[in-house]
Amino acid sequence: MYFKCGDEVDARKVFDKMFVRNLYSWNNMLSGYAKMRNLKEARNLFEKMPERDVVSWNTMVIGYAQNGDCDEALRFYRELRRSSVGFNEFSFAGVLTVCGKMGEWELIRQGHGQCGEMADARRLFDEMAVRDVLAWTTLVSGYAKWGDMKSASELFDRMLEKNPVSWTSMISGYARNG
Repeated sequence: MYFKCGDEVDARKVFDKMFVRNLYSWNNMLSGYAKMRNLKEARNLFEKMPERDVVSWNTMVIGYAQNGDCDEALRFYRELRRSSVGFNEFSFAGVLTVCGKMGEWELIRQGHGQCGEMADARRLFDEMAVRDVLAWTTLVSGYAKWGDMKSASELFDRMLEKNPVSWTSMISGYARNG
């Protein structure tokens, strides 16, 4: 509640006074700091967490990505992938969509770790429970960038919502590929 009201000081006071903290309370604090774009405090809290789950890691990945620090988001993403925690569609989508929104195509390829391997990107996309316009656009852009205009076009036609970036991806893809 305190974070929703923008009061991170009182939120922290309540958290610090808690006798028993579980993973849920730690993740709520972490999420509050991330939403307020206080990544310094979020990171300090993350480092102190006695236990972390995929929500903890995703909060850091998405927090850094939304704050424009894709390098740090990708560092957390790589650590998550190396850990035994596991990952989900939100782990990948967090890096993919925000970096795509920023036009950081090279960072997207690093995050995916498969320069040009669209089959893996498509498999992950197909496994996503929630696909927003940025996820669709990023995949369309990937196909267009690598010259697979047939796949880009088929996916583009299936998009329920299109934005200027998705249209531009198609136009530049057709222009680049003759």
